[in-house]
Amino acid sequence: MGAQATVEETAPADVYRCLDCGALQLLTMVDPEFQYRTFKYTTGVSAGLVDHFRTLIDALAAQGEIAKGKLVFDIGSNDGSLLQLALPHGARVLGIDPAVETARTATTAGIPTIGEFFSEAMGRRIKTEHGPADLVISANTVANIDDLDDFFAGVASVMADDGLFIIETQYALDVLEKTLLDVIYHEHISYFAVKPMRSFLAHHGLELVDAARIAPKGGSIRFYIQKRGGPRAVPRRVADMVANEEAVGLYDDKLFSGFNQRIAKLGEELHARLERSRRETGRALAFGSSVGCAALVHYFDLGKSIDAIFDDHPFVNYMRRPGGTIPVLSGAQLANEAPTDVAVLAWRYADLISARQADFCNAGGRFYTVLPDVKVVADASREASETGRKRSAG
Repeated sequence: MGAQATVEETAPADVYRCLDCGALQLLTMVDPEFQYRTFKYTTGVSAGLVDHFRTLIDALAAQGEIAKGKLVFDIGSNDGSLLQLALPHGARVLGIDPAVETARTATTAGIPTIGEFFSEAMGRRIKTEHGPADLVISANTVANIDDLDDFFAGVASVMADDGLFIIETQYALDVLEKTLLDVIYHEHISYFAVKPMRSFLAHHGLELVDAARIAPKGGSIRFYIQKRGGPRAVPRRVADMVANEEAVGLYDDKLFSGFNQRIAKLGEELHARLERSRRETGRALAFGSSVGCAALVHYFDLGKSIDAIFDDHPFVNYMRRPGGTIPVLSGAQLANEAPTDVAVLAWRYADLISARQADFCNAGGRFYTVLPDVKVVADASREASETGRKRSAG
């Protein structure tokens, strides 16, 4: 059997700031046909995300934005998890997603989904075939779009005159303040903030009517958008958020230099911990194999410092690194390893991962986060037992 082929090509993932408007984006683009036609991620595997969408949909229904007969259109609808939640409110639903198989599966499950990229031409076609959309939603997709002019022209063409467009995406301020390095990779081209978004929309006959910071992905933002002159008033909160962005240094160098310094320090700590694990047990281990986790392996140059990666929902059998690969194993296989400290690349789910690996922890294994700090995850079961022993002794 021949040697396993590896991909040696790399591309810069440096984030640049526009000195005119303050927008943040990558300058290196990867062909979207390559990235998304066979995209394997599904919304349902992200812990807590469906519950987050349910809260959003219920709130929109209570406000009358979703109602019987209204058309809800989801751009980047994936497996249809969000649109499924709108059906009980009597809404008509339609999704669009370029991952052909995922779109086909969602359609079969009762969520009509177009397996294509969204564009201005597609927006006009959808309006002709289905009527204007009363509510357009795009969650964790707009950051992935290269041609934003074409995208927003499409939204303007498909949306009803009194319609509402909601975007959920990574918040640039949170990326920098919370050291969210794992959201920076080639799928995510843009990192949005209120000030540049407000200016950009004005060029497309749209206006920002509200914004709110939300929890997903470690720190995101929700934009509420309507056509210029629409029925919704703009609250004071929008101007206050712009003022805060300016005050904390999002549009100068202050936050960026601090971010880079923290990344350098984190890298040193991670290498030291992995090297210690390898000395003590012969193996240096990590948990999490998503695209964000893979990005961290590359940014911190951990490829040769990790012997195996575990994941409860692995989509791949290995992770590429310069000069070779790292095997990706199921979470259950961690039980075969000697107890050691495990780096949690999927750091937002560190508590959940630790709880699911109770036997490994009881044997002496521990988990530690890699962002925003290198920190050992508390073992709740072990702490409870220790507390019980102290109380008995007392």
